[in-house]
Amino acid sequence: MKEIHPRFAEEVDFVAVNIGYGSGLAEFAESQGYPWPVGQADTKMLDAFGVTVQSTKIAIDDNGVVVYRAGYGRGTIEEWNSVFQDLVD
Repeated sequence: MKEIHPRFAEEVDFVAVNIGYGSGLAEFAESQGYPWPVGQADTKMLDAFGVTVQSTKIAIDDNGVVVYRAGYGRGTIEEWNSVFQDLVD
């Protein structure tokens, strides 16, 4: 995401959501220089989005519809470029 962020930062909101407890993701994001905010999920949110594993990446359009989902270790830069371009168009 760090590679893609500059191209779409003005048009697409990026948010990381910690699914665990504690500040692990926030500390990691800060140490890596991630420029987007980090939030904390609760179980209702995880259930609503069907998140069952860490590093699940989800793209949501302006209508709140999940338009893309990639699990741990999935979702190439090319795929995300396409997803974000579709959201912008």
